[in-house]
Amino acid sequence: MSDAAALFMHQAEASGHVHFIYDVTSRRVTYLNAAYEQVLHGHRDQVQQELPRLLARLHPQDQAYLAHYWKLWVRGQMPDEVEVRLLTPGQPDQWFCLTPYWEQTDTGTALLVGTLRDISVAKGYQQNADNFNTRKNVTLEILSHDLSNTFVMVQQISAYLREEVPLAGRPADMLQALETTSQQSLHMIRELINIEFLASVNTDLKRDRVEVGAALGLPLQELQHRQGLLGHHFDYLLPAEPVYAALDVNKMTQVLMNLVSNAVKFTPDGGHIAVQIKASADGVCIQVIDDGIGIPEALQPYLFERFTKARRPGLRGEETTGLGLVLCKTIVEWHQGTLAITSAEGQGTTVTIELPRGDA
Repeated sequence: MSDAAALFMHQAEASGHVHFIYDVTSRRVTYLNAAYEQVLHGHRDQVQQELPRLLARLHPQDQAYLAHYWKLWVRGQMPDEVEVRLLTPGQPDQWFCLTPYWEQTDTGTALLVGTLRDISVAKGYQQNADNFNTRKNVTLEILSHDLSNTFVMVQQISAYLREEVPLAGRPADMLQALETTSQQSLHMIRELINIEFLASVNTDLKRDRVEVGAALGLPLQELQHRQGLLGHHFDYLLPAEPVYAALDVNKMTQVLMNLVSNAVKFTPDGGHIAVQIKASADGVCIQVIDDGIGIPEALQPYLFERFTKARRPGLRGEETTGLGLVLCKTIVEWHQGTLAITSAEGQGTTVTIELPRGDA
């Protein structure tokens, strides 16, 4: 054994992660460190007999995914890392991250070398963080509309009273202060949402392979509850079967929130807004559909320009920066997806996001 090989063995034996070497030609595990017994509760001297049972524990929705990467791996075409789940009866799924390596020996033998790390705890933390961010984003968007509507009403009533009721002195000053405060409050609310959105865009993209319906179902459920209270008919449709994509859940949730927010801005009270998530021929399709006032044809070529001339105040006086759609499109393209808009004035608008499938 060479000094380098001996050093690898010593490091592997001291590691808390599973390290292995698999001989493709003989289809045998030729090395396995002691962590296998602590992490996967097997016996490393019986790994050949245990391997079929271990593979049978793969989550059904991860089997095709791993099989696809296995075909690449045995040809020396590896991804950086692959995340998979193992099932354990009566316990939560166990998440593992596989870091692969491929090497061909002088005799032509192909060796698959890998490190298997248990990332279940990190996945749990990530899920909690995603849920927290989702609720935060939904709450901010909903509050922006709830409070905006209130301040718009105060502003309109104040302006009406100043014009229709002859007031002077302190009452007139107080009414003017009320109107000014309402205008400033509207501006601050919108600024808060814009700052949050921009802060998210400026953070690094962290994509994970997720079931899209499950990842986006929580914000949609929250939106359905709140939009009903605001007087809109809001519905959503999730795929009947699991559909996977590699998403930064926080960023994609904010894209969804922004698109629904736009739909709310330009849909009259009592109007209909819907979100549909479904499998498409090449991946995942997400659509936000409304029957609002639509976008004039003359403005449509400018929708994706920064500070676009197509920006308009909402039906209830909501402000806009002209950045929302271009940032949404940027985030979608970071996910190797596309974002398109179709609209007819007086009939409504449909925004369609196409994302590549994450099954393979």
